[in-house]
Amino acid sequence: MISQKVSKKKFIGFFSLKRKFKPFLIFNVLLLLFIIDLSKADTNFPNKKNNQIDIEYLDSKNELEDYIIDTGDSIALEFYPANELSGIFPVNEEGELFLPRLDETYVRGLTTSELKSLLEKRYSEFLIDPDIKVRIAVFKSIRVLVRGELRNPSFINFPSYQSSSFLTLDNNDTSKLDSSQELDSSQEFNNAQFIIGKNSELSNQSSDNIVFKRSGENLITISDVIRKAGGITANTDLSKIEIIRDVPLGKGGGKKRAFINLNSYLNETDPTNDIRIFHGDSLFFPKLSKADPNQIPKSVFLDISPKFISVNLFGRVETPGLVKLPLEATLSDAIDLTGPIKPLSGKIVLIRYENDGTLIKKKISYSAQAKRGSKRNPYLKENDIIGVKNSMLGRSAGLIKAVTEPFAGIYSTKKLIEEF
Repeated sequence: MISQKVSKKKFIGFFSLKRKFKPFLIFNVLLLLFIIDLSKADTNFPNKKNNQIDIEYLDSKNELEDYIIDTGDSIALEFYPANELSGIFPVNEEGELFLPRLDETYVRGLTTSELKSLLEKRYSEFLIDPDIKVRIAVFKSIRVLVRGELRNPSFINFPSYQSSSFLTLDNNDTSKLDSSQELDSSQEFNNAQFIIGKNSELSNQSSDNIVFKRSGENLITISDVIRKAGGITANTDLSKIEIIRDVPLGKGGGKKRAFINLNSYLNETDPTNDIRIFHGDSLFFPKLSKADPNQIPKSVFLDISPKFISVNLFGRVETPGLVKLPLEATLSDAIDLTGPIKPLSGKIVLIRYENDGTLIKKKISYSAQAKRGSKRNPYLKENDIIGVKNSMLGRSAGLIKAVTEPFAGIYSTKKLIEEF
């Protein structure tokens, strides 16, 4: 009972405070409400931990971890602390680098990490604890073998290119250098002065043969190979692309094999599996058990298949010559574009190189009403040669014309003389 009276007195006393304390109380209550509301609102923001990028993101993808050095490569070496030894050194035809103090050093078959270890060991005879950075300044040209269900499988070549890290500086232009970099004319191979002209001079190759690209364009991937091989067909199986690649000597040498599914690139434009291709790779594209015509428009949209092909028509057509046709065009499309077949025409002959390199020559009993892709109205390929022959009656008419033409001329001459 006593406690209730005390509480009642305190409650009444709380509201009987002097007027000057009431604004202070109201301010504190409002501040408390604001803090509570802010704490609730903070939960609507993404977790700061989730927004943080792992430090591993800054690490290289190590795409060049197994890159095998060979003739045509130029290696950039940075020596510390002996910077006067630094430079770009081309790999010659014998697979050697000509290096300061070491002269010829055989490097063919090594990776950059293996070369780093080798050089640091060799230069320890001249330098105290040498630290050597090894990078590829100029990449050799790429030659890969492409087999299987592509339009033009064969050996495919891509030109050599200079790494974007070593682009030529304009004469007297130091604006592209960091403040920590200085141009020293006494150091011919100073890192800031690496130029492709000097490199091409050392490697006995013209700088015209070296391509300068943006860094993203330097990477030769599976899609680039498909594009240069003429594109895919409706029968190309992109889910089981076989890639065979050389293994570095330091990892045992030999070959390794992998299977890549590129359907996500075609269907979803996801480049994850569009992996980088290196010199010496061999790619095999298997054939689908059932053709998928939906692949063609998708591949044209992604620019890995061409929009048009060129074929050559001659013989008894209205306008013989080279004609440009859309991809997956048939014989009837070519005939439509070159005009109607002339009267007294015979069978049509198709000449082409098959994917295995064999030359075929086959006669076609052409029918404009035949199903697209059938034997009588086949699909055409790039560089096909189509000849429209004379029929038996046409050849007979031609023979009669050839025989009678001289007599017609004699008769006309005789008649002309008699009229005089």
